[in-house]
Amino acid sequence: MRNFIRLCSAVVLCFSVLVSLPAHAIWIEATGSAMIQHQDLISARRAAIRDAIAQATLQGSASVSSHQRMQDGAVSVDNLSVSSEGRVRNLEVLHEQVRGNVLYLSIRAEVVESDSCGGEFSNGYQRSVAISSFHLDQPAQASMGGLADVIQSLPRELIRRMENKKHLRVLDAVRFQVQPDPESMPTHINRQNQLTDVLEVATQMGTQYVISGAIRSMAMVNPRLAQERPRLPGLIESIRYDEERFLREFKLDLYIYEGFSGALVGQRQYKLTGHWLEDRTLKTGFATPGFWGSEYGLKIDQLLDLVAMDAHQLLGCQPFMTRILRTQEKNLYLEAGSSSGLQPGDTLSLYRISTFFDAQQRAYREMESVDMVVTLKKVQPNFSVGEIPALPVSMNIQQGDIVVAW
Repeated sequence: MRNFIRLCSAVVLCFSVLVSLPAHAIWIEATGSAMIQHQDLISARRAAIRDAIAQATLQGSASVSSHQRMQDGAVSVDNLSVSSEGRVRNLEVLHEQVRGNVLYLSIRAEVVESDSCGGEFSNGYQRSVAISSFHLDQPAQASMGGLADVIQSLPRELIRRMENKKHLRVLDAVRFQVQPDPESMPTHINRQNQLTDVLEVATQMGTQYVISGAIRSMAMVNPRLAQERPRLPGLIESIRYDEERFLREFKLDLYIYEGFSGALVGQRQYKLTGHWLEDRTLKTGFATPGFWGSEYGLKIDQLLDLVAMDAHQLLGCQPFMTRILRTQEKNLYLEAGSSSGLQPGDTLSLYRISTFFDAQQRAYREMESVDMVVTLKKVQPNFSVGEIPALPVSMNIQQGDIVVAW
């Protein structure tokens, strides 16, 4: 990773872009434009830069981090981001010009190829995630070993493995069952035509994201051979199959939801097999010393380290978001503060939350950009206050809407 910072002429504009070293890179020049509304030059400049980056991606892929800070009325740091299949290594503003109520801005960027975002948490803000209980498709499969507690013990293991990871705040929400209907996971609709409990969990826990999952199988690969057998057939089978009689599988689906619209933003599937050689009558429970001591448990232990790492990376690829708690004149009170990495002068993009219905009258929540930024004036540990250039009522901005740093 390398940061590139250049001072630009009239507006003291800096760009810090996160990179990985790719195989190919090209330099691209592009021009973007944006309308100036409410005499808000800052929002227009951000929009024009995004438009210029979009033009550049017609010739090469790009992914730029997003973070902007104001100092003495001028933009001192501006890190921007778009999702694509590449990454911008170096970026500079060549010039900008205002003609009428339109701002034109030209950039020069070095665009490199990349297969994924890398999960770097590029803007440095802390993402928050609640991990709910998991669903077990076939509870009878957990009877051997007494592993029915897996639906809560497994997510708590993920919490333990993720809670000290950088730029991440992990909360225990195992009292919630996000997806009660395994047949329709991950898109279960409840009687109110909403994704089941995802929005409720995120709102009650005050988190940006929710992790849930489904344990698809804990079955014995050869259930007949694993049963208590008469002595002679059991002896023959032990010679023929040896320990393969006690091979057990584990299949897990992981889901990550965005907590403001309920949208599924990431998922992974995992599977393994391991030997379960414990006594048939022994009830070890899941995630106990007895369980970890088995080969099956050891393999799941190693797998959960991978699951935690994958979840951390997937969350790193998602934007930072936080709710608007209330509005007062041109001020917005936000549900995040210095503990999330926010600082006075930071700017975040403003989004409305709207609801629309399909032909079956099912409700969907959508985030709609307002093309305006919030500049933070006061930051406390658990909340912050920002200012926008227009009255919230004129933009239909209200409590429950959000701000985003891509």
